[in-house]
Amino acid sequence: MQPQALLDAANTTVALSAPVPSRLWTFGRYLVTGIEHIFLGYDHIAFLIAIVLWARRLVPVIKIVTAFTIAHSITLSLAALGIVIIPSTIIEPAIAASIVFVALENFFSRDIDRRWRVTFAFGLIHGFGVAGALKEIGMPPNAIATALAAFNIGVEIGQIAIVSIVVPLLIAGDRLLAGAGGKPAMAAPVVYGFSALITVLGGYWLFMRILSA
Repeated sequence: MQPQALLDAANTTVALSAPVPSRLWTFGRYLVTGIEHIFLGYDHIAFLIAIVLWARRLVPVIKIVTAFTIAHSITLSLAALGIVIIPSTIIEPAIAASIVFVALENFFSRDIDRRWRVTFAFGLIHGFGVAGALKEIGMPPNAIATALAAFNIGVEIGQIAIVSIVVPLLIAGDRLLAGAGGKPAMAAPVVYGFSALITVLGGYWLFMRILSA
């Protein structure tokens, strides 16, 4: 027989409690949330696409993704744990500015091998932006480390999925535009076109975020 609580003049309140979710459940929930955040974060997607538009080899892409992962994992953890706090009025315009920068850089440089350095620097900024989303969701007091790790892993899975789609499409596009000799050609018009579009979008986001700051 289940215990019952009676309310009367002496007992006017009753405390309701739910079972604490397991760490496995918490991990799964925050893993999915991290993946969803990246796929719904249009600015992060724009940044990732802009940063790999000239990529045609696997090694530079691995360096870029690794640098971005390490960088934003650092600031995501610091911000989510309340160790370093930077207002969103600074971070959000900075994220938009980073998108404009990497998109414009595509017009002046095709050196994808060294781009991991720029990606690392901007990854630190993007990490604070991702942390803002995690703070809105909140983390369970009894499983902060689990939730933070799962959310971070989910973000990385989402990023890898996006890059894994974009880069093969770029390579396939190069082959379609190959010359008579069958040698893949750098699809400069395609890269410039996407870079111009991302520059405009990033500039719009920057302008609107500065206005709303």
